[in-house]
Amino acid sequence: MIWVIKAKKSDRLLLLDYKLKVVIPYINKKEDKLQAILYINNYIKDNYNKGYIIWYNFHKVGAFIKDGEYLDLLYIEDKYRNKKIGSKILKKLKDIKYIKVRKDNIKALKFYENRGFIKDQSTKDIIILKRRV
Repeated sequence: MIWVIKAKKSDRLLLLDYKLKVVIPYINKKEDKLQAILYINNYIKDNYNKGYIIWYNFHKVGAFIKDGEYLDLLYIEDKYRNKKIGSKILKKLKDIKYIKVRKDNIKALKFYENRGFIKDQSTKDIIILKRRV
């Protein structure tokens, strides 16, 4: 059974951990990693109230951050992947129209594209995917 609970202030470290796991592996330069860590720390501090913790069989298994029509983070812990948790969460988030993904996160790009999202815009590091209507 999967359920979602709004993040509380006490969940900030968990959200920070998940966001760092999604971003840091794709940054090569040490200076850029340090800047990213500082930025993400401040982002989570200011936006944890937009986060949700994902529970599966009475365990915290992941989280997502929803900012209006944007999904900024969807993270499922490795040992809980391939159990359709991410797919079920996306189906419930019908109001999400855009998803931000790092360009070099090929697994995430394929995951979202296989679930009806297409490339809409891009920056140097980020691709914004749009839900097909």
